[in-house]
Amino acid sequence: MSLPAPVKAAVVRISTTSGSINVVAEPGLAAVRSSTGPVITEGSSTTIDGGHTKVNVRVPEGTDLVVGATSGRVTIEGRVGSVSAVTTSGRVSIADAVSVDVRTKSGRIDVGRTMSACRAVASNARVEVGRCGEADVTTRSGRIVLKDAHGMVRAHCVSGRVEISMGAAYDVDAETVSGRIVVLLPSSVRPQIVSSSSEIVDSVEAYDCVVVARSGSGRVDVANR
Repeated sequence: MSLPAPVKAAVVRISTTSGSINVVAEPGLAAVRSSTGPVITEGSSTTIDGGHTKVNVRVPEGTDLVVGATSGRVTIEGRVGSVSAVTTSGRVSIADAVSVDVRTKSGRIDVGRTMSACRAVASNARVEVGRCGEADVTTRSGRIVLKDAHGMVRAHCVSGRVEISMGAAYDVDAETVSGRIVVLLPSSVRPQIVSSSSEIVDSVEAYDCVVVARSGSGRVDVANR
């Protein structure tokens, strides 16, 4: 049974102890609908507590989301506003958001697109982001892949490969203790490159951005596409 909230919510908060969370943003939808109740709306905020069950929620396009899950997959489809998600274990998939902030201990983080900032912090997870603005990604163990960044990038991990493809001239700070670092820049961008030893290894009189790439044991490649 679908339970509608009485008014359109600017922020929807969804939580579950054990069970997956699936959110679909629909154009033209006037109210929040959930397969799991109760749906509680106070002012501009709607809260849905799934307890120990799977939660399926439909929200108006552009809604801001705050999601918390102990164990279970989190999937967000459609165009949403800002997303803040905290999980203990389970895959987090976000298709299209204005901004993203995800924290998890173990699992995988996949972000298709963010219009502005993307932040991801994980203990043991692979993080893959498509198009984004500014990005700040940290994982202790796991690969970091940023496919199309249009803002300053920070990517740090202890053990894992770091792959960054820049869509424009912005500074990059990439570091891994064990693993390879690959940074690709547009063909016309002139970078100043700082090596693993914190020394400038490729200096030009006029440069468009600074790329800092440090790897304790691994190859570092910075190149133009």
